[in-house]
Amino acid sequence: MRKKTTVRVITFLSAAVLVTGIFAVRSARKANSLELYARANTQHAFDELVTSVSELSNALEKSQYLSDPALESALCTQIFGRAMTAQMAMGVLPYASQELEQTASFVAKVGDYAGTLARTVGDNGGYSQQELKNLQSLAQTASVMKLNLQDMQSRVSSGELSIEDMYRQTDAAEGGEDQPPMAGTVFQTIEQEFPELPSLIYDGPFSETQTHKKPLYLQGKEQVSQEDARKAAAKFLDADEGALEPAGECGGDVPCWICSGHMGGGEYTVYVTKQGGEILSVLSSRPVGEQSYSIKQGLSVAEDYVDRWGIDGLEENYHTVSGGVLLVNFQHVQDGVRCYPDLIKVGVALDNGALMSYDAQGYINAHTDRDIPTASVSREDAQKSVAQALSVKAHSLAIIPSEGGEERLCHEFLCQTEAGDRYLLYVNALTGAEEKILILLEDETGTLTI
Repeated sequence: MRKKTTVRVITFLSAAVLVTGIFAVRSARKANSLELYARANTQHAFDELVTSVSELSNALEKSQYLSDPALESALCTQIFGRAMTAQMAMGVLPYASQELEQTASFVAKVGDYAGTLARTVGDNGGYSQQELKNLQSLAQTASVMKLNLQDMQSRVSSGELSIEDMYRQTDAAEGGEDQPPMAGTVFQTIEQEFPELPSLIYDGPFSETQTHKKPLYLQGKEQVSQEDARKAAAKFLDADEGALEPAGECGGDVPCWICSGHMGGGEYTVYVTKQGGEILSVLSSRPVGEQSYSIKQGLSVAEDYVDRWGIDGLEENYHTVSGGVLLVNFQHVQDGVRCYPDLIKVGVALDNGALMSYDAQGYINAHTDRDIPTASVSREDAQKSVAQALSVKAHSLAIIPSEGGEERLCHEFLCQTEAGDRYLLYVNALTGAEEKILILLEDETGTLTI
């Protein structure tokens, strides 16, 4: 019996070793396959980046020597497309954000500027002298960027720089004098060689006048201490003052004090503006359980929060549900005009109605007592811009932000196709020009606009 038992044990152990070996081989093959896939994906993204930046540079070079507004507009559209492709390629590359910070910023700025020119150059009869000067400066920077990237691509092709090096972030000194430069180091060199870019004054989100715009809602308000900020955060959450503790501070366009505390089964983090002591954002880390609130009940809870906070003039606009949290968008309404820049987002947990998130960035940046002009284009005249394939279901006046953050008073038309698809069309109430069209995506989880 002992001999048979020994044989069985040895047999079972041998089988276990064999199975383990098979799993190990399969795992190794799978890991190797994933590594090859990641390498090919990185190589493709890098080649795509080099190609798109090269084409971007060439198009910028050509843009300086055109005189036909139609061709200028077409070429600006091409530049915009190449910039978008470059941005998507950079999103795939496995680098830390600081490695590509200036590169990404430059590509975004070029794409947005070109997109703006594509829309305006035809009406303006061609580039202005300042626009031409801006294009020349951007073309020079793009040329340097193109040459550096092509040199990097050449090193990869020759084997001097391997594609595996792109997965490692190393300092230039780490590899030693005899080691080839790593991809991260090469990108750092490219970043360091960036010249100072011109300030582009135009109607786009990357224009200097908009990037550094001061929050309107905080103008004239006093600075608050960290202790006052902590008290404001506790009051906002309807919690005891001792429930929150100081957790640091942050700079940026809206400097804030940060408070945090464990409440209701999760960690709350609250950002309070140093100027004015206003609540900028709130986020809870609590996992959300099984839904027990309906969307209608959740909307009512969100409105109760807004009322309790004393924020007047808000109107619920759209909402979505994700991960058991109802996210409600509120915008300010002044004299019957919807002011979309003044946006507040409130997240409500649908298991118990607790506050999960709050975001008042838009409201704090844009809210003020506006001097809203009288519409010089009537609703009837504005509605003539609506395509015949669309039927108008509702109308209101609204202030919307342009791409550069400037505000436009518009007629807002809620439209629908015969198939039931819904759109929002905005027509400038002062000029009659079409400003924007959005697609409404509606399902049981809420509404999104794209």
